[in-house]
Amino acid sequence: MGHRYWLLLVAGIPACNSKVALRYHPRGSPIHHYVLTMHYGSEDAAVLSTGPRHDRVWTIYYTQFERFTDPTGNGSEVGLKVDSAALQSSEDALDLSTMKGRTITAFFDGRGQLQRTEPADFPGLTGDMIRRLQAMAAAAAPSFPDHPVAPGAGDAWTMTARIPVEELESDEGDFPELQVRATLDALRESANDRVAEVGINGQFAPREIRVTTSLGPLPASSSGTIIGRYSFSLPRGLMISEEWSGALTVVTNAPLVGRDTLLSRIVTQTTIRLQ
Repeated sequence: MGHRYWLLLVAGIPACNSKVALRYHPRGSPIHHYVLTMHYGSEDAAVLSTGPRHDRVWTIYYTQFERFTDPTGNGSEVGLKVDSAALQSSEDALDLSTMKGRTITAFFDGRGQLQRTEPADFPGLTGDMIRRLQAMAAAAAPSFPDHPVAPGAGDAWTMTARIPVEELESDEGDFPELQVRATLDALRESANDRVAEVGINGQFAPREIRVTTSLGPLPASSSGTIIGRYSFSLPRGLMISEEWSGALTVVTNAPLVGRDTLLSRIVTQTTIRLQ
């Protein structure tokens, strides 16, 4: 996804059906403030939980700032620092005071794809907290195409995204990578701005898993979808907003409970806004 440290260059002023070559270059070292909201909800079958519904809403205010940019445009790194964090939860609440001031550094290649983050470990933070830092880093990765694209659903590119769906989190606290389809949906022009709207969608391949239930371990399969969009200003090289919605279902064919029995449905909604 795009972020404020890139200056997007559009060759000429194309007509609405012309292809646009999205490029980016360093733009000094501005500092901008964002808010990240992540809403996670799950509904579980009775064999999984005595409390069938769980909800969590994370709200994190953070600052993004440039650390280094290759002057040839081959890569960049940015820092993201937590200013404050809050959690509303139907379960036990976490003490988030240890998150304040924590900084993660994100490294990008020449196309703005996220390559890695540092540090590898955050002493004192839980895996849940680390995943919020990873979501901040993933949001800064535009993953622009290497070819010109035209507005409309017929012209698309594939981008690698780290998807914030809770159920697929890894032990290291990172979110899974997924190949998604991106399209330049529209170029919206006003007197003072020109904003590119990018739409994204993808699917999680079905996975065979085993789920611990009150009846014992059961074989199950999970599958899901992800949709999203982000907006960025071309003349300002600035990320404006970003939205992701993910849905994941877990079903079982175990004879104990019946064919295609729904064990769990998980929905995650993530929004990022420039302040």
